[in-house]
Amino acid sequence: MKRKLLILFLFVCNNMHAQCPIPVGLFASNITSSTALANWSPVVGADHYKIHYRILGTSTWSNLGNINANDSTRNVPLLQQGTTYEWEIKAYCDSTNQMGSLWSIGDTFTTVNFVPAIFNPISTSSLSSEECNTTVDLKLSLVQSNNEPDIDNTLTTSDGGYFNIASLSINDTIGYSTLNTSSQNITCVLKVGFIAGQNYAIVNSVDSADNLIGFFSIQNESGGIKIRSTSPNDGNNYTSGFSSNMSINGVFVTPNSAGPLTFYTIIESELGDINNYIDIINISCNTAIEEKNYSSKKEPHIYNLLGKKSKEKSNEILIYRNASGSVIKRLTIE
Repeated sequence: MKRKLLILFLFVCNNMHAQCPIPVGLFASNITSSTALANWSPVVGADHYKIHYRILGTSTWSNLGNINANDSTRNVPLLQQGTTYEWEIKAYCDSTNQMGSLWSIGDTFTTVNFVPAIFNPISTSSLSSEECNTTVDLKLSLVQSNNEPDIDNTLTTSDGGYFNIASLSINDTIGYSTLNTSSQNITCVLKVGFIAGQNYAIVNSVDSADNLIGFFSIQNESGGIKIRSTSPNDGNNYTSGFSSNMSINGVFVTPNSAGPLTFYTIIESELGDINNYIDIINISCNTAIEEKNYSSKKEPHIYNLLGKKSKEKSNEILIYRNASGSVIKRLTIE
């Protein structure tokens, strides 16, 4: 009797597994020091997949579940550098995890050794106009290469100009920001989140669903402005590379006199590296044209009616010939 039950049990299990084919075509790609991309051939009729992986030769598996049936790749995270891993995958043909296949034949891959890059982000500050005493857009850009230490905080100051914070209200939209990485592109709107008087405010960066992505402060101080931001920690100390652009629109007012306006940026990494950047923008008050026009004016030549040069006189008709060539007859009576 026990033998018959065992045979029946094995028959039922085999039939359950046979209802969902075992995935094949396993291979790993995009292998880095801490991640790898698992690939497999899609299983017809699959509802979802499950992956487990471990360091080759060890007994403890880590699992990646809830993999959609439309997927045929999955990123394997949090790996150790210079280490060989093995992984397997199984398919489920129902949502209850009852109709699962057997585990596939395993595949192996080896992560690369991590080589950190020098902390060298590129920071740029610019204005939409260089006209003095004018409300302009202040644009800040930042670029980092792969494997550089992560940025912890950024401080940008200027030696002139100011933020017109007194004109702002909570939830005002004052610009936008974009972030581009190797795997995602994020565009956010900048909204005023908090105001503390006319010299300090917090600006929130929110996505299209109004979810908070980050924030920074703007401040008037010591004859210039200050912008301070802190980057959220992502669990490791190195970046995969990115470029970001931020435009604070219609809030910054340029100095009221011509001359160089200097922006200073200090960037500190999570590992304590510090880099300094300077951008100099020449502010103009557009007085050069007017001065040139005034300085180019010449006194007209004066002639009497006989055509001889004369000085200004009263009670006599004189002919005034201007530098432009125009002629005016004038009589001054006293």
